[in-house]
Amino acid sequence: MNRTKIEYLDYTTNPTVGCSGLGCAVAKECWAAKQAKRQKHKCAICYSFVPHVHWERFDDFLSVKKPSRIGVSFMGEFFDKEISNWVRKDYYLHMMKAPQHMFIIFTKQPQNIDDEELPPNLSIGVSVNRKKDLWRIDVLRQVKCQYRIVSFEPLYEDLSDVNLEGIDWVIIGGQTRPKLLPSYPWVLGLIQRAKALNLPVFIKNNLKEVMARWPPLREYPHQEMEKVRA
Repeated sequence: MNRTKIEYLDYTTNPTVGCSGLGCAVAKECWAAKQAKRQKHKCAICYSFVPHVHWERFDDFLSVKKPSRIGVSFMGEFFDKEISNWVRKDYYLHMMKAPQHMFIIFTKQPQNIDDEELPPNLSIGVSVNRKKDLWRIDVLRQVKCQYRIVSFEPLYEDLSDVNLEGIDWVIIGGQTRPKLLPSYPWVLGLIQRAKALNLPVFIKNNLKEVMARWPPLREYPHQEMEKVRA
């Protein structure tokens, strides 16, 4: 378990690490891969970013009694095709031992989520960076989970006509290293789409520059989290 600087989380934990990179728009600038390479002194497989399991982390969150938001496998792809589904089912059982927490998993491979009822304290999100990724939202709508999240981070294209029906929370952000910020109309379009459906919107801190520069953006709340409180 690690305390995190990610604004909408309290902790992160990595029961799985690594990703096959299937359909990833940010593979060359992968934040997760760079973070995993820092673990070389602990795990050589983490350094290679090959998908693998860390069983010793399956119940690390049980030491946290205060209700918290916990990001799962932010150093990899929890639903990677190389991670067995029975591994995921085992982890779900551990989640259910801590009903006070809200767990959040983001994926670029939602097609690998089994058609089953997921733990009530688990929210599933998909990452959408460009139009080519929009199919992930359609798949997410079919997932049987408590909350469905779409993260447009980093946002690379104008996606303002995206269909957000059936989604519970929207996150919008830019790319930090190297710095690459989305255009103002792209951000405004997504906010307007979300607000038309009364969805909470969370604007990442790396978009402060964009938000401050354009008065129409300042009319909207920037970091709404109501629907994902633990």
